[in-house]
Amino acid sequence: MLGEFPEEYNNLNLEVNIKNVIEGSVASKLTGFFFINEKKYVFSAVAFGRIGGQNVNVKISKSASKEIKKMGYDPETIVLLVQSKIIEGDINIFDRKKTSANK
Repeated sequence: MLGEFPEEYNNLNLEVNIKNVIEGSVASKLTGFFFINEKKYVFSAVAFGRIGGQNVNVKISKSASKEIKKMGYDPETIVLLVQSKIIEGDINIFDRKKTSANK
């Protein structure tokens, strides 16, 4: 999958974390975050998976987009990478029950 993106994104350690999932009959709403150079970026997404396979629409804020651009990355490419990781299952999912029990 990385072959589809410019080479400077190949070494980007982009870890996608899903914090909350609200499941629907046709789509699920996700919230989560990822890091670039130790800076946390929050996103929201809608995931469809019923007809025609998986599809995810990730959104980041305008301020996050500007910050990513200042770092020299294309925000749209970063969003595509996050979407790809969600579709491929290359994510961390936080279990609220486990994290609240450990407090």
